[in-house]
Amino acid sequence: MAQDSAGPGVVDKWFDRASPTYRCVIDPTHEISSMFGWVNVPSAAWIDENGKIVRSNEGVYPAETTVGFGLGKIRLGDDSFAEATRDWIERGADSEHVWSSRELAERIKPVDDDRRLAEATFKLALHFEAVGDSERALEHFAAAQDLAPDNWNYQRQGWTHKGTAYATLQILKRTSEMRKHADQSFYDPTGLPGENFRRYTEPEWLWTPAVRRLKRLLRR
Repeated sequence: MAQDSAGPGVVDKWFDRASPTYRCVIDPTHEISSMFGWVNVPSAAWIDENGKIVRSNEGVYPAETTVGFGLGKIRLGDDSFAEATRDWIERGADSEHVWSSRELAERIKPVDDDRRLAEATFKLALHFEAVGDSERALEHFAAAQDLAPDNWNYQRQGWTHKGTAYATLQILKRTSEMRKHADQSFYDPTGLPGENFRRYTEPEWLWTPAVRRLKRLLRR
């Protein structure tokens, strides 16, 4: 399920590349995140045969992923969620990674008045973007970001309205700032075995390997 206000024009190429054998969904108004309480992508929920949600996490990758940008790259993800998912598929409700209803409720981000107002403001921003009113869209994106600064879906979609390059630079800037604080990360921890909590690492530039070698020589 792809959430992007630009719709099929920017999403279809990724679906085509994956050659999926299952139904894919494009969600230009972020309805899915609203329903599941997600604030970041990629996110996933385990839903059992009875339609019950038994786990929900953000930052869930099938493996470590490398994304290139200009002269640099970033590494995202690890194998922990994929391995846990395989265990759940094999063992069902007996999997140690399944959450109880109480555990699920405890992990869902609380909703207060600011978050409710942020959600409504964000949806207005998407509306103004869809009708071509860029000025009012940017105004409402900024207001939603201020009301819910930890909602990366609001942040990214607002930044993307100014262009992909601008959004990429903003994400790199924010994540680089977070690396200065040991208790901060782009994603909330999943609590799964083998998880690399700080999965969204600092940029690796074309010259990064040479700089690392130089630092090792200087330390000697």
